[in-house]
Amino acid sequence: MSTERTPLLAEKIQIQIEEHHREQYESDNLHDQREHHLPHHNHHNHSPRHHQPAPQEGDGGLETGRVGNEPPADILIEAEKTTDPYTCLGFSFSVLAGICFTSSNVMVKYLPAVSSWELLFVRCLIQMVAMVPLMICFKRHPLGPSDFPTRGRVFAQGVLGGILLLCIFEAVADLPLGDATAIFFSSPAFTMVLSTCILRDHCGLFRTFIAISLLSGVVILSRPPSIFPPPPNHHNNHNSSSNSTNSHDAFEGGYNAVGLLSAVGVPILSALIVIITRQAKHVHYSVLVFWFAVGGFIVSLIGMYCIDKQKRGLFHVFMEWNEEQWVLTFLIALVGLIGSILMTKAVCWVTPSKVMVVRSFEVVVAYILQVTVFDTPTHLSDVFGTILVILAVLSMGLEDPLMRRFRFRFL
Repeated sequence: MSTERTPLLAEKIQIQIEEHHREQYESDNLHDQREHHLPHHNHHNHSPRHHQPAPQEGDGGLETGRVGNEPPADILIEAEKTTDPYTCLGFSFSVLAGICFTSSNVMVKYLPAVSSWELLFVRCLIQMVAMVPLMICFKRHPLGPSDFPTRGRVFAQGVLGGILLLCIFEAVADLPLGDATAIFFSSPAFTMVLSTCILRDHCGLFRTFIAISLLSGVVILSRPPSIFPPPPNHHNNHNSSSNSTNSHDAFEGGYNAVGLLSAVGVPILSALIVIITRQAKHVHYSVLVFWFAVGGFIVSLIGMYCIDKQKRGLFHVFMEWNEEQWVLTFLIALVGLIGSILMTKAVCWVTPSKVMVVRSFEVVVAYILQVTVFDTPTHLSDVFGTILVILAVLSMGLEDPLMRRFRFRFL
């Protein structure tokens, strides 16, 4: 369990420390267990710790190993029993961010004539333009705080974000969609491992169970062709319906080194980005979201002029769009912007491992939309996969109470 706490929780700890000492002094006076008296008429905002007697050797009521202003361990444990509102808000933002990203992906399905590079260009452009007034309003420097390590993290977050988007497009183009989706949503497992190494976050048997449950549910719902081969008559049915539908075939695509490496890079880069965002949580969200958009904007230009086979002129493309395409593109950019802000704030309040697991609930939302909106065929195993994903999300929310109740080192 991470040792990081939000400012609101720190205030609670300080209040409970003062209450603890006040109750301890009153109890000592009542039972004559120690010879000291309480300070009276203290109007100078001094901490009660300054008036307590020196710790005696062998006294079980005082800790002799504390240094400086470090609060007692029992007070920290007691304070953590109170649920921090920022934690609940972070979980809520994680779920809402996943729903926003899923909604954006659904709207993309209704724009078959618009390339992914063009959508990315518009979305990142709108995201950058929207963040500039916020940075001016909150008086935030576009490069972040003046210290070099923080600015390095902000810049790295933008660079990695651009590479992440490039890997996503490359993997979707070169791999079957089911395999790519299963690999993408393995990011919580990579986040747990990297958080343990970088943030010194706890990862025991309970989180291992959560990771296995989540990955199993994702694999069952995404049904990668390498594990679930297509039925014998699948290709005939798909060819007969290809003229009337624009849906992407989940079994279509081959396997090559570039596609596999790009797909594996997606969860690793996603984990690194949320960890870097966590380390730079003191930076205003407008700065982080702005630089992530800068990375995506550069990638979109590279894609349109170097990767896209059509290689049409930038302004020539937008002149051909109709009103429906412009409205849907603007909605995709707006929903994506809201999702980016929610995700950034969630990582600032909750540890990255928890955020990525809770955000995985979007797998269930995406599956429901595919079944109801796009008439995707269902399987009996999908129910079991949905239960596994929901179980993993709920288990991550119950991790802190279980850790406090069962103090087992490897849990």
